[in-house]
Amino acid sequence: MITLKKILLLILLLSGLSSCLMVNSARSTKVEIMKPGVFGIPKDIMVAVFNRDLFQSDTCIFKYFNGSKEIKDTTIKYHALSNVCIDALADYLKKEAYFQKVINYRDSLNSILKDTMSLENNAKIFETTRSDVCIFLDFLNFHPLFMPGLQTPFASRVDLLWTITSKYDSLSYGYNQIDTLYFDEAQISKYPEKKGIPIQLLNISSTYLGEFMGKKVVPTWFPVDRLYYRSQNRDMLMGEKLALNNEWLKAAEIWNRETKNKNPKIAAKACFNMALACEMEGKLDLGINWLVKSYTGLTKNDVEHKANCQRYINVLAMRKKEIEKLAEQIGN
Repeated sequence: MITLKKILLLILLLSGLSSCLMVNSARSTKVEIMKPGVFGIPKDIMVAVFNRDLFQSDTCIFKYFNGSKEIKDTTIKYHALSNVCIDALADYLKKEAYFQKVINYRDSLNSILKDTMSLENNAKIFETTRSDVCIFLDFLNFHPLFMPGLQTPFASRVDLLWTITSKYDSLSYGYNQIDTLYFDEAQISKYPEKKGIPIQLLNISSTYLGEFMGKKVVPTWFPVDRLYYRSQNRDMLMGEKLALNNEWLKAAEIWNRETKNKNPKIAAKACFNMALACEMEGKLDLGINWLVKSYTGLTKNDVEHKANCQRYINVLAMRKKEIEKLAEQIGN
């Protein structure tokens, strides 16, 4: 005879299995979204970039650790690495064509850049360059570990200090950029070292850091991961195929029909997927409404699914703020 205790345990197991099946049908896909520039610099202006090197970095000797001791390398100059970084920033901004003009001064005007806090000095810079915004690289420093033979032979924390000034603002804005870079064995094998760190690794790193700053300055497309639900339902599979081919409107037509499916799981999945289609079409409020329907649509409590809905609602709420900033920077 089956006892009441066993029946209750069976119900709990089946309920847990049902929840797991819903969670296991979640998939991730990469999509591209445009993020606004961090500093809110308007487009169609003239920008000047400088290697100001406020702390005279070449008075410090480049050092790295090989695992057991600190090694000095006098052949590597921070000022040269800073120029590589500035060149990468200027080239990135020119390629994006967001600004009317980008001029790379490197360190050619450092004689008038010494007093960073003087409004009179800032006015002189803008008068000399005829620019609207100036971007300065004031500091670049590596803290590298180089140990050939390891899986990641080169690793380094990097600190940079940028300053941005505008002709239309009496304040200057500092941005402390901190990153950690890794190169694996396959990446450095083409640059065999002779006595120390291959200079190519440092130049590649400096280029990356300059381009990364560029992505903070102007609106830029970024790949991000987004969750969706798949199902063995024929129409849901067709909608998934269309979505993965970036045919979001056609996918939404199919998923919209399935939001009325009598199977509550399929309907909840379809509602969630409709939110993703709405985001891709820029209809964020509608996407949030679909997530609420997906959240409340299951008759049984599914903690993980509800958490997925809540996380995506938070993402879309943040995305709304980003799009408001984008509208200010590049228009609708």
